[in-house]
Amino acid sequence: EVYTTLDLHLQRVAQDAVRNGLIGVDNQLAKRKRGKAEAALIAVDPRSGEILAFVGGRSYNQSQYDRAVLSRRQPGSVFKPFVFLAAFEQALALERHDITPASITLDEQETFEFDDQVWTPENYEHTYDGPITYRHALAHSRNLGTIHVAQQAGYDRVAALWKSLGVGNPPKAYPSIALGVFEATPLEIATAYTLFPNGGWIRPLKEILQITRGGKDITRKDA
Repeated sequence: EVYTTLDLHLQRVAQDAVRNGLIGVDNQLAKRKRGKAEAALIAVDPRSGEILAFVGGRSYNQSQYDRAVLSRRQPGSVFKPFVFLAAFEQALALERHDITPASITLDEQETFEFDDQVWTPENYEHTYDGPITYRHALAHSRNLGTIHVAQQAGYDRVAALWKSLGVGNPPKAYPSIALGVFEATPLEIATAYTLFPNGGWIRPLKEILQITRGGKDITRKDA
């Protein structure tokens, strides 16, 4: 007998969410005469690390490839909280008390030069808010505001923070790291996010609670 962490109701909701979401994406791709998309979903209890719902792809019958665990894609804006965390940790290390969620960053266009390359990022809506608080930049996912926070903290410190979490491959310390331009799996991102409600401690994700045989607990210690 195998006892899992999965919540049957949430699992059904997750499968419906993936299926319905893909219908909309497929319709958009069909207009561009492109193939069907894929998706993955992981829902966790961040305090315990228990996986509550897990969808590895569109259909297990069509493909057994587990995109939630194996597929490496750019995390994009979901990485932005770690940029601000790096800035706050740097301020703490330097005993600076002037870096807070109310600190100001510039949400303005800029061309960045790094490693003999030029990069001119934009906000999604091509609009810019000018001087804004860190809180506003993160809450509204402002690309340029976040990049300037990473620039002030140091791209190397942002990369070092992610490396210290021990989830996935460490990204390069380029300006684009602020926008999650590196590769990670959904499982790695979900694992990293558990540090926020746990005082900075990572909760490794788990899906097995107990395995018994004939009433005897035979659960592996590393399950």
